[in-house]
Amino acid sequence: MRHAAVAVAACLALVACGSPKDAEGWAKRAVSRSRLDEKLAALAEVRKAPGDRKAAVPHLVRIVEDASTFARARGEAALALGEIGDGAAVAPLVKALAEKPGASERDVAEMNRHVADALGALGAREAVPALTDLLQKSRDGFAQVAAVDALGRIGDPTSVDVLVAVATGKDVEPFTARKALLALGRIGDEKAAGPVLRMLFEERPGVSFFPEAAFAAVQIGSPMAAPLLAVLEGRDAKLAGWAKEHGVVAGALYAKSAQLLGDVGGPDAVPALVRKLGYQDGDPGVATYVRVFAAESLGRLRAREAVRPLVELVARERDANVRDRYCDALARIGDPAALAPLRAAAGGGAWDLREGPLTALSRLGGEPERAFVEQAKAKDCGRGCAAPIQAAYGAMAARLDAARACRDAACWAGKLGDASAAVRDRAALEVGRAGGAAQGAALADAIVRPVSDDADLAARYHAVLALGWIDARDRLGAPGAAIADRLDAMIAQDRGRTLTAAANEDALRLATRLRREAR
Repeated sequence: MRHAAVAVAACLALVACGSPKDAEGWAKRAVSRSRLDEKLAALAEVRKAPGDRKAAVPHLVRIVEDASTFARARGEAALALGEIGDGAAVAPLVKALAEKPGASERDVAEMNRHVADALGALGAREAVPALTDLLQKSRDGFAQVAAVDALGRIGDPTSVDVLVAVATGKDVEPFTARKALLALGRIGDEKAAGPVLRMLFEERPGVSFFPEAAFAAVQIGSPMAAPLLAVLEGRDAKLAGWAKEHGVVAGALYAKSAQLLGDVGGPDAVPALVRKLGYQDGDPGVATYVRVFAAESLGRLRAREAVRPLVELVARERDANVRDRYCDALARIGDPAALAPLRAAAGGGAWDLREGPLTALSRLGGEPERAFVEQAKAKDCGRGCAAPIQAAYGAMAARLDAARACRDAACWAGKLGDASAAVRDRAALEVGRAGGAAQGAALADAIVRPVSDDADLAARYHAVLALGWIDARDRLGAPGAAIADRLDAMIAQDRGRTLTAAANEDALRLATRLRREAR
């Protein structure tokens, strides 16, 4: 009996009888425990606790401030503070960035990573000097990356110079340099335009920085247009000299700059892109890449000046995949002047060469194109045809049936939820060309719709493209930020899926732009 009474007294003294019911209770328990495993278990419960967790903040701050406690526990408390989002935690977190030059203690490095993560989540501009110090002096690569990410999330332009130094540093780990490029894009300051441009073309053995530099360039936006246009037109003598010295062919410079001008360029870029549709090179493969990327960018820019050279390319092209991409560009431009040449291109030859023009007709045309497609189907499938050909003609008919029913953007917006992916992909193009901010929510619904095959993927991509066109005209503002949140959730859910990776990257670029414009 005496032992039981002692146990009860100890239980009461430690506030351990029963489990806490909320984040504050678990945070108090974490403060009271002396064993690391018990502190960590209680802190894990703080992070899982439902409801408002603000009452836990003072107790979590006590743990972060206590230099005598376990570094791992301080790090976990910092993570919880970052998730809760209370600005009162900023000063204690800054003070807790305790790693000194040369320190190598694993737990301290881990704590600093978690503190940096929390400061980034809190958007703490006052933490920029401490994070810069951590980035420059830490010997722990993960702590450096955490500091880079935090600086990008905070978005203070004063971070640009240090991030540029990391992104372009020859002795910097490639992973860290890539993270710095992404952080520069997130900040979006035009001071980074020159270094980002250079990193588009920088390569080391087995390492390319193009994906991250390209993403950063799109996030920086219009300040990248002029330098990219100079590259495309061969006016950047310094870059041309560097490329020659490093064995980078001129076509690679043109292809990459053409690809990005579709995202950051405007009318000023169109003449140069049109000229590149006729690009010739000693390497036919390089020449094709330049022409294809120029065509795709002209499609994204909806450049009517490109219609005539594009239809000429369609007529000459014997590679079905390349021809399809030229036809896709024409469909996105949306100029009826392309209809007659597309009919001519679809009028003869093997199926794989006719499918692209026929599909473009169904994304662009009306009743005359409906009759043309029906005749083509009768010729191909009158005595039966392969299932993929039947399915392709079914998709074309669905688009043209929808075109018979719809004459305005409001009607097409209603088709964005159609059961047919083919109808949705045309509807997105039509809404993007003629719609406005009122259709933003419907396009967002179309973007986040689940994707199970290539047809769904095309509908998603066109919805992303259309929403970008509308935002460029009408600026969605606060509703755009809400849409960005939906796009982020979709991207997180799809993470790791090869099928959706390219379309989701475009969606991520759009989400970042929408959120920045809403600030």
